Amino acid sequence: MTKRNDKYQVEIGRSAQISGSQIAVGHGARASAGKAHIGVPAPAQDLDEVRNALREIVEQLRTGPPGVENAPAFAAIAASAQEEAQKAKPSKAVLSGLLDALMAGVGKVATLAGAVAAIQHAVSVLL
Repeated sequence: MTKRNDKYQVEIGRSAQISGSQIAVGHGARASAGKAHIGVPAPAQDLDEVRNALREIVEQLRTGPPGVENAPAFAAIAASAQEEAQKAKPSKAVLSGLLDALMAGVGKVATLAGAVAAIQHAVSVLL
């Protein structure tokens, strides 16, 4: 880590560089710079939390958030995952496949990608 102009810079290998006044990594991490806040959602503890998280993602995608190309198509994928999660015994394989497809579309939007990653983790643990 090096200090430049009262800011710290972290270089990872030779191909990535992160600059900022604050960096947070890990479960429940939170970074604050001015008025911007980025939070990593805690993993879901049960299927009801997975269902609620999927519902929130569907709602966000239906609003057409910036950074998500073809948001309606990804909202449909998220809705399919939500339908699968509503079953009495959801299929881990089906949910995982839908979540992988969803991540391909929302990966550039940190908040959505973090939420999908948390759901992926929960599905791998709970099912």
